[in-house]
Amino acid sequence: MKKSIILSLFIIIGMISFSQSITEINPELTRKTWVDGESRTINDYQVTRINGADYGSSRNSTTGMITSVAYKKAHSEASHPNLEFYITRYEQSLANMRWFMIIIRGEDDKEKIWEQKLEYKAAELPAGNFYWNYQLIDIPMDIHPPFYVYIRDRNLPNLTSFKFKIEE
Repeated sequence: MKKSIILSLFIIIGMISFSQSITEINPELTRKTWVDGESRTINDYQVTRINGADYGSSRNSTTGMITSVAYKKAHSEASHPNLEFYITRYEQSLANMRWFMIIIRGEDDKEKIWEQKLEYKAAELPAGNFYWNYQLIDIPMDIHPPFYVYIRDRNLPNLTSFKFKIEE
């Protein structure tokens, strides 16, 4: 009897932890590669890609390398807002989150408000021709749109690899 209770307890704990690790990704983050100047409404906020690295022939395709970001407001007063960050890359090592840094600048795009280098997080198994990764990043400050998000991909030569504007 004790063995079956303990086994049941482990199964329940495993199911809870597995269900918490499955995250539903907003389809607007995963939809085709962004074009400079393109805007999308994600989580009731307007996200505009100001500029970003050009990946050649994959740039306007429905599959290929994607770099997307979105703002997610805090669910309660005790929690902080988040950034949703989604990428696809052709090589598994390039889709590891350790290669990315997030910088938030204010409405005037002059002062840096916050920055974070992302930690190691291996890419997920390939879907089609690319590897993907997703991370929900806590913003420890009370930052409200409008603001700019810079995404530094350390595998690319330019200092500011991607720039997005988040607005209400």
